[in-house]
Amino acid sequence: MSLYGDQVYSAFAEHVRGGKVEFDPQFRRRGYLYQVHGAAGVAALEANVRMQRELGVEVHILDVAELRRRYPSFRFTNVDCAALSPDGQVDPYAALMGFRKAAEGLGIVYVKDRLVGLELAGGLVKQARLASGGSLPVDTLVNVANCWAPEICAMVGMSVPIEPVRRQQFYFLAQQQIEPIPAMRHMDGLAVRIHQDGYIVGATAPQAGFKWELDHEVFESTLWPQLAEQSAAFEAIKLKSAWGGHYDMNRLDGNPIVDRFDKVPNFILAAGFSGHGLMHAPAVGRAVKEMILDGGFRTIDLSRLGWRRVVENQPLADDGPTA
Repeated sequence: MSLYGDQVYSAFAEHVRGGKVEFDPQFRRRGYLYQVHGAAGVAALEANVRMQRELGVEVHILDVAELRRRYPSFRFTNVDCAALSPDGQVDPYAALMGFRKAAEGLGIVYVKDRLVGLELAGGLVKQARLASGGSLPVDTLVNVANCWAPEICAMVGMSVPIEPVRRQQFYFLAQQQIEPIPAMRHMDGLAVRIHQDGYIVGATAPQAGFKWELDHEVFESTLWPQLAEQSAAFEAIKLKSAWGGHYDMNRLDGNPIVDRFDKVPNFILAAGFSGHGLMHAPAVGRAVKEMILDGGFRTIDLSRLGWRRVVENQPLADDGPTA
């Protein structure tokens, strides 16, 4: 799924066609460096790298000496090794609008409204009632409502372990110029990457529920000290802006649910991406298309991401990097 997303975003105009206006998602291949410590962390990283290489992913394991040689501005304290892959970064809004404008160019109509209810008959969704007072006939309903997906699932009697978990981003400038760096993430949670003329550092709140107020104390008391510990270049920095959003966190196993609801077969759920939605969106969109038009998965078999694992309380084992 990630490899296919890389193909689409890195050659967006070749894959996303139909609109009169083209949007450049600003794909930049800066790389991704996932850092671990401890025997268990190293063993899990090495196992994941072996699996990724078998599936065609270019990834390298770097020891601390090599990390410090490549990125001399960083101390890499509390790091035993790291995996480096040539991942890319995109502008999510530009990508979203690129998909939308291409769809509109092919005749798709977007309606700005709020779903307030579903009417069922014969075990199928027949009508979608809107807050504006109108309704839409339903052939197949695809629930991609992110953190709000559980509300829509409840309309058909489907209970899912998906919750909003806040993710804050803080954009800052550094006085000292350093070498180009990949997106860096430590297994303990600290994540920093290049953004425009500065850097973004992120934090995920452990508690569930919508929380829109920014907590600047997290930056002052937690993130900034961690940044300064990793690099002297981040000891003197200036916070410029911050924003927050929410992951649609699947509390069962951190992986998405992509499947039909067996009790209402024309209701499809694609949610619970737990921070990986943008990366996997092209593959999931293609998979849902195959479910509707082809009767099942054709390109990538996503059956392991199905609904039954929730019913049977069988989480999908995944010891790879989490959001």
